[in-house]
Amino acid sequence: MVRPPRRNACNYSQPGQPACPGRRLAPGRCLAHLSQQERLRYLDSLSYGQNVDFSSTIFTSELLSQVLDSVRDPGTGRSGFSLAKFSGAVFTGPANFDSVDFLRDATFLRAHFHDEALFIGVKFHAQVHFGDSKFERGYRFDRITFPEVSIFANASFKEAGSFVDCTFLKSADFRSGTFASVSFMRTKFHDRCSFAGSTFSGRAARFIATQFFRTADFTASSFRYGSQFRNATFASEAQFADSSHNGGGADFTEARFEREANFSNASFARGTFTRATFSADVNFDRATFDNRCFFTEATFSKATSFRETKFHRDVHFVRAKFERSKHIGPMTSDGAIVFNGTSFESPMTLEASAVDLAFRQTEWSSTGGLRMRRARVDLSGATFTSAMIIATALTPFPSIDGGIVDDSNIGEALPNKITSLQGTDVSKLLLVDVDLRECRFAGAMHLDQIRLEGECHFSTSPHGFHYSGWRVTRWSQRRVLAEEAEWRSNRPSPRGWNSPSTTTSVTPATLSATYRHLRKSFEDSKNEPDAADFYYGEMEMRRNDRNRPRSERYLLTLYCLVSGYGLRASRALIWLSITITATLTALILWGVPAQASEAVSNGVIRGHTFQEVTTTPKPINPTGSLHSRVTAQRFEKAFRVVVNSVAFRSSGQTLTTPGTYIEMSSRIVEPIFLGLALLAIRSRLKR
Repeated sequence: MVRPPRRNACNYSQPGQPACPGRRLAPGRCLAHLSQQERLRYLDSLSYGQNVDFSSTIFTSELLSQVLDSVRDPGTGRSGFSLAKFSGAVFTGPANFDSVDFLRDATFLRAHFHDEALFIGVKFHAQVHFGDSKFERGYRFDRITFPEVSIFANASFKEAGSFVDCTFLKSADFRSGTFASVSFMRTKFHDRCSFAGSTFSGRAARFIATQFFRTADFTASSFRYGSQFRNATFASEAQFADSSHNGGGADFTEARFEREANFSNASFARGTFTRATFSADVNFDRATFDNRCFFTEATFSKATSFRETKFHRDVHFVRAKFERSKHIGPMTSDGAIVFNGTSFESPMTLEASAVDLAFRQTEWSSTGGLRMRRARVDLSGATFTSAMIIATALTPFPSIDGGIVDDSNIGEALPNKITSLQGTDVSKLLLVDVDLRECRFAGAMHLDQIRLEGECHFSTSPHGFHYSGWRVTRWSQRRVLAEEAEWRSNRPSPRGWNSPSTTTSVTPATLSATYRHLRKSFEDSKNEPDAADFYYGEMEMRRNDRNRPRSERYLLTLYCLVSGYGLRASRALIWLSITITATLTALILWGVPAQASEAVSNGVIRGHTFQEVTTTPKPINPTGSLHSRVTAQRFEKAFRVVVNSVAFRSSGQTLTTPGTYIEMSSRIVEPIFLGLALLAIRSRLKR
């Protein structure tokens, strides 16, 4: 849109060209269109500290130099204006305002700098207005103090420039500005500054070591090639809501946020907040990180909000400190969320959905809750000083607007897998609905005090028959630890055991203790049936521990074979059946006499006394072939003996000498097998 000529405009024109809009001076033309003599006469009338109005005037480098020379103070060598108006001025060549004093307001509204603009060492004593101005080439405002309001709203900076070491004592307005590459290194904003809606389209915008003493507003600003706020200080509110940090991402290494920091709905290609300090509330709600993000050694002193924050790659909170955060999340990550070495110093609930969650060497100084979805969780070396709940969120997390957080792209909605509790004190830990099939328990402290609720899945022994050469193996079905599967899979003949790890650092002695502690935990919670599986594992590891006496190992092997350590009723019943069958067969063949022995009574009369003597003939051993001894009558007698032997009772049958010993042996062995079977059944039914 072409502005109509103003009443006090120069209106000088040439054929085919618009009228000059420059401010008309006393001779009737603008400074650019005065005759040579009129210009010299006008310039001679100027002096240091004089009001000037060069609005819409076209300046060449030579003309600007003449003006600055005419207002130069001979004593100090500095040029100076009082009220200076350069609104709409056009600078066709380099504009060098170095060492110029603006004693009153300096107005460059809609000024157009076609070449380099230099304001190094300028002294502004009042308001500065560069709103809607255009800088086509480089510019420098280094080491300048802006004592009053500074306005650069809607200004366009098309090439690299800088505001290095500047000081803004009053508000600075850079709203909706367009910057190519700009540096505000070591600049101090003592009052509110606003870059809301600004676009930084060149290389990373540098605010390194910049100090913001009042509100810093970067709402909806766009950093196309990233931003650098290393060592920056935000003494008051920091607003980065809806901002975008693309390209190189955002670097807030060692930045200090002393008041509220708002990054809600911000988008980052990469985020670096290493050793950043958040002394007040910080908000990352619905922020998005497309690349890796680092909060390494960051300090969060108050409320920290990461609701619906999305990390599309790994995010690191390594050695971070959460001092008073009550609730973090729900956050989602397509990669890993790493909290290794982090300390949580107040009661806190953390909700996350990720591929991996790492909490190695973390410290939880108060009660807490960890609700997870779809994640593999590593809790190696974590310290819990108060009650801690780790649970699987079976339903999606609720979103801010009342819907649900979509995490379907992360993986299957299965119970979370805890992969390690090694070196962790689990006495305060409650696990709910988690997958422990890959969990390493060896080395965990107070494992007998861990509590499990809901559906906590353990790995199981291999199913079916497994062949290794001529040997056929069928494993007893039970819950097993990942360490045992790992140990067995690395033996010469794994026979059905598989493990993701190819090496093992555990020994049967270590696994035996681990199984014993877990068994006690189940027993203390009155879960005898599940405790039985861990007792079986404990005994298996004792049997395979080559450091134990050989006699003990042989005894355990026998115990395993006859009853599965008192836990497999089927084995005891099989052996009982075998024993009964063997006893029955032996009695039929050798134990039952060839014929029934009948007692014979004889009497002797001596005087008036009658004495009766009863004698029983010695049982006659059966004769003839073995086949001929198998008769229904002999079977019935032998069966009666065997049935009574199971219950420690004598049958009352007359037996041969071998039969007597056979019955004695059966009365010892068979009740033992029966007792082992009953014991195994009780272990599965006890509550």
